[in-house]
Order: sequence, then C-alpha cells, then structure tokens
Amino acid sequence: MDKSLLSNYAHYYEAASFLPQQRDKEEVERFARIVAPGGKNLAILDVGCAEGELSVLLARQGHRVTAADISPSFLDQTKKRAAENGVVVSAVLLDVEKQPRPELENAFDVIYLMDVIEHLRCPAQGLVTLRAMLHEKGTLVIHTPNLASLGQVYRYVKFRKKRENYFSPRNLGDLHLQGYDYQTLEKALNFAGLKIRDVLPTVVSLPVLYKFAWARPLSRWLSRVFPLISDTLLATCEKTPPIDLEKQIEFWKQTHV
Repeated sequence: MDKSLLSNYAHYYEAASFLPQQRDKEEVERFARIVAPGGKNLAILDVGCAEGELSVLLARQGHRVTAADISPSFLDQTKKRAAENGVVVSAVLLDVEKQPRPELENAFDVIYLMDVIEHLRCPAQGLVTLRAMLHEKGTLVIHTPNLASLGQVYRYVKFRKKRENYFSPRNLGDLHLQGYDYQTLEKALNFAGLKIRDVLPTVVSLPVLYKFAWARPLSRWLSRVFPLISDTLLATCEKTPPIDLEKQIEFWKQTHV
C-alpha cells in the first residue's frame, strides 16, 4: 500500500482516531461562546468534530448541531458523547475537499473549522465547499496554528540553523500539511469568497515564561493587543464575492504593459 498521507487520507485519519484532539476544555468552552450572542437554535456544522467535545457543548447551549468528520470512529465517539450528555447531535461523514451534497448547501448559520485547515490537502477547495454550505448571512469560525507567532519567531532566532527530521516519529507530532500566518490565511479566504470579520484573541506564549502560572494573564492580554502574533489564529468570517481575477489581470495589463 502507498503510505503517503495524500493518497490514503481517510485511512490514516481513521487509524489515528484513538488520539484525543480536544483536550483543552477551557479552549473548547471559549470556542463555544463565540456564537452565544447570536441566541439559541442556530444550525451549526462542526467540521472535523473529532471526539465531539465542541459539538456536544454547542448542542447543550440549545443549537441544532451537525458533527462532520472524515473518520467514522470519531463520529461514533461524538454520537456516544452526545448520548451520554442527553443531547441530540447529527453526524455526517464528510470530506470537505469534495463538493457538498445538495441537502447541505446553504444549510448552516455557523460553520466551525477548528484546527482543520492545516490538515487539508487542498485548502482552497475546502474553503469553497464550506462557503457553499454557509447561509448568505452565516458565519465561518476558523482556528489554526500561527506560523508568525512570537514563539515561532523566538524558535527561529534561537535555533536558526536547526533542521527537523520529520521522518522520525518522535519529531512529526502532527499531520499538518499546511501552515498559515494572518496574511496567508486572509488571502486564501478571499480567493474562496470569504472575508475575515473579526480576529479574536487566543494566547501569546511568552518564551521561557509560559511555564509559570503568573504569566498566563499577561499572555492573554498580549493576545488581545497583538492578536496577529498569538500562538493560534482565531477569526470569524462572512461570505463575500471571490477576488475578481479578471479585474486583477486588467490591472496588470494597465500597469505592466
């Protein structure tokens, strides 16, 4: 069998479904509060639901939640968690890089894409699919690691000549195929017909000091002031017309010919 993640995408995510993904309960609760001001009974799609912590919490808030994942095992874990918590969560096997089924188009008030875009083989197609499933006035909530975080910059300065051997299982750590800073993420969204409405604070881990509890309030304050150097990027997005490439090409003709 070809052991490439690109060729056996669903197989390897199913094989890794024993690993818990949503271990930070405080973070999951913070994600769930993003939609709280919009009231209850929203139609919400949780893409890459993993073991269902976020899906169940949103359902407990009174929303109509559909949990989606490429892994049947993760969907089974989500359904079990929902039953244990006495809430209803629909589950759907979904490859977000393929065109959505007709019944899912324009179906959701809110779509959560939490720590998923960095795993996609073709993020542009994934964002186009999400846009098709979102109501015209709906909200996409996206969360992903930040390549331009303070911690990353510190690492590149301190270990400027270090190279990682990702062929070693000790070093790989995740199945991330892509990486983003704020500008890269915003451009990808704009090409797909989405734009960032708000950038929300997360945490700015302070090199060396992050181990101390007294530094945590400072880390959150720094993220509110400087969200673009946070450990992760968290943003709410809305539909917009995609970048007009004909207009762009005409601009190039006028300025370069």
